[in-house]
Amino acid sequence: MLTKFTKFLIPVLLTSLILLAFFYFAHGLPLVHELKTEDVETVQITQGKESLTLKNDKDIEKAVLVVKVLAFRFGKANGGTPNASCTFYLREGSKIEIGANKDTLFKNGKQYLAVKDSCSFFENLIQGFFFSEPQKTQKLGNAT
Repeated sequence: MLTKFTKFLIPVLLTSLILLAFFYFAHGLPLVHELKTEDVETVQITQGKESLTLKNDKDIEKAVLVVKVLAFRFGKANGGTPNASCTFYLREGSKIEIGANKDTLFKNGKQYLAVKDSCSFFENLIQGFFFSEPQKTQKLGNAT
């Protein structure tokens, strides 16, 4: 005989599993979920041959938010080299390297299959926030 609690728990667990599966197929899994702005000391951003270092908290926060748009699915990535990348140097002394090309995500040397257009969105955000002409003329407060 099932108790009232068990009769309640089974539908809740089944619904949670269905929603989790739907979320995965619709959005993938986030590549970077553990990164927090307050843990980052500096960020090195590279796109093509251009590179800059961010030290200002506001710019670091932008960089953290930009990498959080990246999502992956399980499967074989196509490889290559990243077109855009961010290296986060953490206050504890370690670093996290994130990059993307057309359809592959890179995190600390590992490759992941990207979800939909998250790679091109990531590259466009990097270009718009950090390498656009108005930004270059205003000189990011901490760019080198």
